Amino acid sequence: MGQLEEPPESAPQYSCFEAAREGSGVSESIAAQLCQGARSDAPAKCFQRVQERAFLEDPQALQLCQYAQPSDDPASCFLKARRSSFVDEPQLLLLCRPLIADQMNMYPYGP
Repeated sequence: MGQLEEPPESAPQYSCFEAAREGSGVSESIAAQLCQGARSDAPAKCFQRVQERAFLEDPQALQLCQYAQPSDDPASCFLKARRSSFVDEPQLLLLCRPLIADQMNMYPYGP
């Protein structure tokens, strides 16, 4: 049998997975879901921020942060909107999550 290869250093999904598992106590299953298709460790950073500052449960934090990119910053959007509005949490999650999340739900295997 061949030996298992180490993931390449530049594998963004794997670096996101590692970042999600470090210090946050998130399960490997949630970390894997969070980082599926990640292009950076932005989903992991987002997840950790909203769990620490907004006290979101794993499913809500996953919904908000999956597919996040550094330019999106859904955590800041959610935290600001929560402080300045009376909109309920599910609507804030939909407002702030990355646009690609909706597209992936509609077309999970591509258009």
